[in-house]
Amino acid sequence: MKYAIFAGLNGGFGGATFQYVDDFDSEDEALNAAYDKAVEEYESYEGCHGLMDWEDVRDDLRESWGEEPGEDDVRERYIEEVESWIDYRVEEYEEGKDYE
Repeated sequence: MKYAIFAGLNGGFGGATFQYVDDFDSEDEALNAAYDKAVEEYESYEGCHGLMDWEDVRDDLRESWGEEPGEDDVRERYIEEVESWIDYRVEEYEEGKDYE
């Protein structure tokens, strides 16, 4: 089935916008693709505009805890940071609908 993929960043970035249409075996597969696209969008801005990159997260945890955080702690906090910014969704594709 064809799905329209929407992805982007919340806040002043405007939220999810249309990205592309593709065939997927399920809505879950389409949602995973939209999630990945939103993460790519985050990664393109990380380190700028208040979006933390991996080292920013490490530094923030080190400052908060007063000690060096473990890699698992940094990974968990980084994922939380990314997911607090991303916005994504899918819609079943409708021929003739303007997605732009």
